[in-house]
Amino acid sequence: MSSSTKHQARVAGLLYLLACLPAPFSLIYVPDTLIVPGNPTATASRILASETMFRLAMAGEVTAAIAFIFATLALYRLFQGVNKRNASLMVTLFAISVPISCVNVLNEIAALILLRGADFLSVFTRPQLDALAFVFLRLHGYGFLVAGIFWGLWLLPFGLLVYRSGFLPRILASW
Repeated sequence: MSSSTKHQARVAGLLYLLACLPAPFSLIYVPDTLIVPGNPTATASRILASETMFRLAMAGEVTAAIAFIFATLALYRLFQGVNKRNASLMVTLFAISVPISCVNVLNEIAALILLRGADFLSVFTRPQLDALAFVFLRLHGYGFLVAGIFWGLWLLPFGLLVYRSGFLPRILASW
């Protein structure tokens, strides 16, 4: 492996790692901590009691999506010599997930607006607002699944590129 390829691989690996850092907090820990399945009132109480954590999770989702653009482009530069078509497909499939992920955060923002109970929402009762917020949180979960489809699909050309590259261990392709 040439020193240029090693440098590109290190940069791509570092960017990939940095992009992954907020994901466990934003996509696993916070939802598992704050959302009580089937209980809008308990969920509302938890979110309002931990609003800063909820907001940090939203910021983490957007940050991870944007950071992955740079990681994917670095991977493209690394693998374009292996197979430009597969490298382009890898970038395209991941790029589709970015706007889905960013727009999906609007569902969490909507839930927070409902839970904070702005004056124009006074026509709704507290249980109604909690239930509506819960609907938006459920929509966020479904949006996460839609983005997840593309998170999975981009890994197919990525794995193939790793396998064919010859400069990375083939075992990484199966991961």
